Amino acid sequence: MKIPALRWLLDPATSLLAVRLRIQERNRMSYDAAWRLARVTRHPDDMVYRHHGHLAEDTPDEAQ
Repeated sequence: MKIPALRWLLDPATSLLAVRLRIQERNRMSYDAAWRLARVTRHPDDMVYRHHGHLAEDTPDEAQ
């Protein structure tokens, strides 16, 4: 099952808010980013997890 479908099943209110945020932003925000913002808006205690997936990959050490 794909992540967006799973999110709709597990938390439809947050998913609906994410769609509304995307419409408000005229689709300049990805669904994933909108869903994370909606989740933190509805559940502030999840702020720790907001940046999961938005962090840059570890860069290889160029000194080697």
